[in-house]
This record gives sequence, structure tokens and C-alpha cells, in this order.
Amino acid sequence: MDRVLQRVPERVRILLQLGALVQTSTAFGSVQLALSFFVSSYRELAEWRAVIARLEGFDRSVGLAHGTTRMPSRVNVVPHATKTGLTIEGLSVELPNGAPLVTTQDLVIKPRQHALITGPSGSGKTTLFRALAGVWPFGTGTIVVPRGAKLMMLPQRPYFLVGSLEDAVSYPSERGTFELERIAEVLHAVELPKLAERLSEYAHWNQILSLGEQQRLSIARAILQAPDFLFLDEATASLEESSEARLYRLLQARLPGVTIVSIGHRSTLTEFHDLRLTLHPESDRHNVRKAEF
Repeated sequence: MDRVLQRVPERVRILLQLGALVQTSTAFGSVQLALSFFVSSYRELAEWRAVIARLEGFDRSVGLAHGTTRMPSRVNVVPHATKTGLTIEGLSVELPNGAPLVTTQDLVIKPRQHALITGPSGSGKTTLFRALAGVWPFGTGTIVVPRGAKLMMLPQRPYFLVGSLEDAVSYPSERGTFELERIAEVLHAVELPKLAERLSEYAHWNQILSLGEQQRLSIARAILQAPDFLFLDEATASLEESSEARLYRLLQARLPGVTIVSIGHRSTLTEFHDLRLTLHPESDRHNVRKAEF
């Protein structure tokens, strides 16, 4: 081979060496490009993996939720034809995994009575609330409510439809259930006069209103709905105490026949309730103790 190359002119030998160099460089570039893909695409790969992990967890949670919904509820909400108050009989509230959370003795909340539930954070006040409202099936016991009674629950962070303000205030009723003049009057009563002029405005109200305004709007919703039992889960906690007091007085004036059950921590709420239900720690669960104000 060397003898053959010696017979090749010098210029041709240079070109052959240059061609081998170009081929080597091209091959190196191809290998480098292939290996650098993992470096340059690491961020995209990590984001893709995170999305897949979230979707996998969401799918697993949906499966668990479907499984729990097929479980028979052991907390029985029983409508009664003659009883007028809210009666709790041997209620024991549990977590979905069966861990005990709250227990109560037999308890009666009389018609038009206002009860305040207090206790340390994490003691299960909201879960007890959900059981009383009939939306928490985990546990045992019986809750007796008057037949045909209308129950309404207001959480700390209300839910509003993406739509017109009229739709948001009227929910869960449909548009047109309440006259616009009536809605505007109630908005003035809860100290939202500027919103009374925007009933036809379409918006995402959970995003454009402050939490305090949302809570005032939820109180307006409760006044329009006029339930028989109203559950307030710190539904005025984002307001200053004076504003909170005015809203409670407004509820008492506009809904004189309503039975109110509140969750709250402020001592000023005792003025508007005549019954206290306190959650006290007891071994592995909390026990509800009743006291009159």
C-alpha cells in the first residue's frame, strides 16, 4: 500500500488525507450531536416526566375516589316528618382510611338556635361540618333533619361560576330565579353597592374579587336562598370583626327562622350564638362537648 501511495502525486495524497479528515470530523460531529440531545433536552425531558407522574397520581386518586363512592355510607342522614331541629345520634366521624377523628354524644340543635363549633386547627371541625351537612359518608351514626328542610353550607373560600354576576349570586339556582332588583338590594345590604351595577357583567369572579368580597357575596347568596339550616365554615373569617358582626346581624334580621351552625375562632362570635360545641382531644380522636352561652 505504501508503494502505491508513493506512486500517487503529492497533490492527490494531500486530497486523500483531507478527505479522511473531513470524514472523521463529520463522524465526530454526528456522535456529538446524538449525545448532546440528552443534555440540551434534559429540561424538556424532566418536565415531561413530571407531567406523567402527576397524571399517574391523578389517575390513581380518581380510582381511589371511585372506590370510596361505591362504599355504603354508614353516616345516615334521615329526614323526619315531625322533628324540627337537627338531631345527632351516636355520630363518629372517620377519615377515609378508617382512622377515628371526631365523636359526639347525642345532641340536639333546636330550631332557630345558633351553634358555634370551636377547637384547635386540624381537630376535624370542617369534616364534622360535612357530616352534618350529609356530604361526608365516612363514620357511623345518624343525623336526623326535618323532612323537606333546606340545608346550605358556605365554605371559607366560596365557589362562583364563570359567568355573569347574576349567575354567581343566584347559584345554585338558575338565572331568573330572583328579580334583579332583589339581587341588587341584597348586594347593597352586604355592603357591595358597586357590584349591584354589574349584574350582567361576565367574569371569573373568584379571580377578580378579594376573598373578603367573595365572602360578602356568599352571604348575599345565602340571604337569597333562605335555607332552613345554614352552615358557616369560617365564612366571614377574612373580614374585620366589625364587618363580620354586621353580617351576622344581617343574617339574623333577614333570616329569623334559620338555624345557624358556625365554625370560628374569634371570641366576638359568641355574641351571635347561644350554643357552643367544643372539640376536645381525647386519646386518638376529638370529642364534642356541649355548653350553653
